[in-house]
Amino acid sequence: MAARPSASVINLFSIGETGFQLMMYLAVTYYAYFLTDVAAVGAATAGTILLIARIGDAISVPIAGAVIEKTNPRWGKYRSWLLMAPPVTAILFILMFTNFSAMNTAAKAVVLGILYVCAHFSVNLAWSAQTALIPVIGVEQEDRVALSSRRQQAVSAAQILLGIIAMPMVITLGGGNEARGFFLTVTVFAILQVLGYRLMARVSKPWVVDLQTEAKQTVTLRDMLKQIFSNKYLLIFFMVEVCILTARYMILGLNVYYFKYVAQNMMLSSAFFTVVSVGMLVGSFAGGLLAKKATKKQIYVSGLSFEVICFALMWVVAENPIAFIALNGLVSFGTGLANSVMYAVYADISEYSEWKTGKNAKGLIMSLSALPIKIGVALSGAIIGFSLAAIGYVAGAEPTAELTRSIILVASMVPGSIAALALVGVFFYRLDEKRVQKIRQEIQARKSAAA
Repeated sequence: MAARPSASVINLFSIGETGFQLMMYLAVTYYAYFLTDVAAVGAATAGTILLIARIGDAISVPIAGAVIEKTNPRWGKYRSWLLMAPPVTAILFILMFTNFSAMNTAAKAVVLGILYVCAHFSVNLAWSAQTALIPVIGVEQEDRVALSSRRQQAVSAAQILLGIIAMPMVITLGGGNEARGFFLTVTVFAILQVLGYRLMARVSKPWVVDLQTEAKQTVTLRDMLKQIFSNKYLLIFFMVEVCILTARYMILGLNVYYFKYVAQNMMLSSAFFTVVSVGMLVGSFAGGLLAKKATKKQIYVSGLSFEVICFALMWVVAENPIAFIALNGLVSFGTGLANSVMYAVYADISEYSEWKTGKNAKGLIMSLSALPIKIGVALSGAIIGFSLAAIGYVAGAEPTAELTRSIILVASMVPGSIAALALVGVFFYRLDEKRVQKIRQEIQARKSAAA
């Protein structure tokens, strides 16, 4: 068994994700614009492409986890995918941001949609593998929390960095040609993604499980389904994460309505995104520090409680744009606090699953941590639409007192209620540190007896 990871290993493993996050945030933030204004497929067609492609992306998450569990490549069960998948991902993402100008609109839409699904399946292979390595590298609770919080810090830093450099890169590299600008920008980020994953593979090499031992275990489809549906803690935490991420994506999606109709100053939107990104980053750092004194559940509950309180205050003072921005920054601080231990919680859940079923399926369990993100994006969009319809919102309407108050209600109390639901749900999660330690000891005893 490899030694505990040093601080440098934890930092390098987490830094390795930065290139991937830059590439992904570019796609999340600008791909709709690329489809409509660069590839010129039309708004309705772009919406259809993104809807179908994102459904395919969500479906591919458990499939990627299953592929990882059913295979034993030569460089390690999980580590191998950090070497094999990223180059494929890079090629597919570059093609995703290619304007196939020789094609007609229908053919271009089909090709770009297929590329999106294939690119994200490849993304899910590498992403699931690297999350599966967290409980492998971080056996001790302290190490798991450090890996989880550092990873969240890398995500937040990448988001801030992208906001600063993305469009300047597109404009500078494009030289007046947006298609070339996006193509070259995504090429840079895709290469950084490959290099980052290679760094992760390099630092995780000492924790590669012996392939002969891995090959002895066969995980069937029935085993995988059992891993999911017989694991009450996975189901509880999964629903909690869906709620917290739905609330987060709601505040991001509703900000444009607030600044247009309440603040009546769209320029403040950029300040909003900067503040919420910094809030998330600071929260993730705070979570890493608190982990030395508090349990994962205590940190998670603290973050959610902070969110709910800030949402309630927002309803009272949100007519002031500065207060609205500041409170959203504090909400993001709470989210960052909770997210700092999220992957460590999933790592505990994966061990509980192995203890209960006798089968190790860390790749499958850890891959499922991506699904709440995708579900949260979908649900937030739907809830925003239904909420705006409920208050009688009409695009371009005069910002009356009734309309502004209704938008404040939707932007504060609706996501606040969803966050409160997450807070209630987390109290049903009772897999604490002492029990996880006991579970780990029992698993090790089984392996020793079987050797």
